[in-house]
Amino acid sequence: MNVQRCVIGNWKLNPATKSAAHELAQGLSGIACDAVRVGCTPSFTHVSTVAGVLAGTPIWVGAQDICAYTQSTGAYTGDVSAEQLSDLGVGFVIIGHSERRNYYREDHSLLVEKMKHAFAADLSVVFCIGETKEQYQDNQTLSVLDDQLSVLQTFRVPRGKLIIAYEPIWAIGTGLTPSTQEVIATHAHIKSVLASYHFEGVSVLYGGSVNEQNAAEFAQAEGVDGALVGGASLKLDTFAQIIAAFESAS
Repeated sequence: MNVQRCVIGNWKLNPATKSAAHELAQGLSGIACDAVRVGCTPSFTHVSTVAGVLAGTPIWVGAQDICAYTQSTGAYTGDVSAEQLSDLGVGFVIIGHSERRNYYREDHSLLVEKMKHAFAADLSVVFCIGETKEQYQDNQTLSVLDDQLSVLQTFRVPRGKLIIAYEPIWAIGTGLTPSTQEVIATHAHIKSVLASYHFEGVSVLYGGSVNEQNAAEFAQAEGVDGALVGGASLKLDTFAQIIAAFESAS
């Protein structure tokens, strides 16, 4: 089954100002993306600005997190709900990123609740999985990913609403990456697990130090349906080259 190719920029806690976010979104609106679905995830304070700039363009606007305790409203200081984000024009949300798992101690049960609320609000989910350097060195990658993916068995995932992003934690922002053959094998394993859960048409993206130098190699790798891009997505020319690499390989 053919799956949608996607290149998504995770802006994390960047840029610092509304005007810079506006400028970045304006530049993004002019990038050619015919065969690849392109998305970006600004921080909460910039979602409205970016969604406004990109309204009517093919660019998909997402968010980096949602509230785990309600789909709508309530006494949850500091949280932003799935319905609030949907109202702003957000179409998807990143859940399970290693920085959230690590810094905020987000566990399986919390991630499940976030996904339930996202799907209930008709948002797509980019679900992040990945292993630490120690787990990689101990040949535990596949068992770690199996455990992280196991949460998907606990509820019904709407068709076409789930994307998996495999991000080796040790590769994020370090300039290090697994070999292409390792990525191919890992993606094949992920797709096998998803098939055992009877999920069809799920895109599996690679993330972790994706840049303009290695994008073409990843884009041509079997089973790599796109990329989740961190720091390189903040540089418009670089991000455009990454998108072009996946466009050419499509």
